[in-house]
Formats: sequence, C-alpha cells, structure tokens
Amino acid sequence: MTDSQKARTRLTFRAGWQAEALSLPGVRDLVAERTGELLHRAITDAPRRGHNAVPWNAIKKHLEAYVQLSSDGWYGNVVIEEHPRVRHAMLQETGFTSPKGRKIRGRRYLKGALLKMRVQ
Repeated sequence: MTDSQKARTRLTFRAGWQAEALSLPGVRDLVAERTGELLHRAITDAPRRGHNAVPWNAIKKHLEAYVQLSSDGWYGNVVIEEHPRVRHAMLQETGFTSPKGRKIRGRRYLKGALLKMRVQ
C-alpha cells in the first residue's frame, strides 16, 4: 500500500453536525474567548466622548458580551446599549442627520471590529 492510498479519507457530514459540535464542553470557553476579544476590539475602536459629556453616556459602558447555550449549541453576542434611552452608539456607527440638517458620517467602528475578527 502506497502513502497516497493511506492518506485518503472519506469525510461525510450529516444533518445536525453543527449542533453536536457546538454543544461540546470546550466550545463554550472558545466562544467566550472570541466574544470577549470582539467586545474588547469594539470598545477600543469606539468613538470617545467629549470633555463635556456626562460619564454614563460613554459608549464603552453600553457594550456587553453574553455567551449562551441554545438548541444549536453555544453562541456569543455583543449587545449594544441595553438601556432604551441610550442609542448614540448605533448613531455613531451608521451616521445621522443633525437637528440643523447637517449629515454626520458614520464611523463604522463596530463593522471594523467584526471585519478584524472574521475567520479567513
């Protein structure tokens, strides 16, 4: 038997393999680590508040990471602004029109954090 014949492997995926793989115990730690890295990157890339701004209004205080188990396995979320009165993080991301009618360009800091974390 030659080396090329020994190396051949048949790989078969069946329905639901993702749920089985993502439900393994070690996956939670991996998902928590990557979600934490994404949260850190989003916080460091977020626009800073001005010197007059009130401290509760800082964007970095309104970004949270959660890791949960669903029927499909472990998954991580970075939640932006749970507080319903605070919505400036998303306005900074996507851009907005000021009360005077001037268009403010979005900074795309969350999109940048996601692009840096993507798997090639």
